[in-house]
Amino acid sequence: MQPYEKKTCCSVEAVFLRYGGMLYRIAVVMLQSTHDAEDVVQDTLIRYMERKKGFHDQAHEKAWLIRVTINLCKNRLLFARKHPQVELSQLTRSYENAEDRGMMECLLKLPRVHREALLLYYVMGYSIREAAKILQVTEGAMKKRLERGRRKFKEIMEQEGVAEDGI
Repeated sequence: MQPYEKKTCCSVEAVFLRYGGMLYRIAVVMLQSTHDAEDVVQDTLIRYMERKKGFHDQAHEKAWLIRVTINLCKNRLLFARKHPQVELSQLTRSYENAEDRGMMECLLKLPRVHREALLLYYVMGYSIREAAKILQVTEGAMKKRLERGRRKFKEIMEQEGVAEDGI
């Protein structure tokens, strides 16, 4: 029995045309998200391109593609379960009064390093030492991030016309 040859030039396109719909349906059913399903199919095809060994036959190729798709879906589901995410638009909508909503919108406009520092220290109540450890920076760097973050936050709030009580 001669090994099934995996063509190198157009094989990915041929595989996509042959199995793409099936892989996509599997991913949509597992993930319940069309965007994530598209990403998984793309990642599966990338793994296919990176695979060095050929396949025994077309059935082996199909089974391998299905298994990789299922495993990638499981990885995404596990990641989503361990790292729950909330969309930024939902965060700003969840505040009752306009002032709190405005402050959250200003906070979200900060650069990531300042936003993280302010959230850990002021919102979540971590000490400077604990927040620095979480962010894997020195305490001095954490203090500097807080200082710059407060200054930038105040500037943004003034530009947006949001009340500044307690800043």
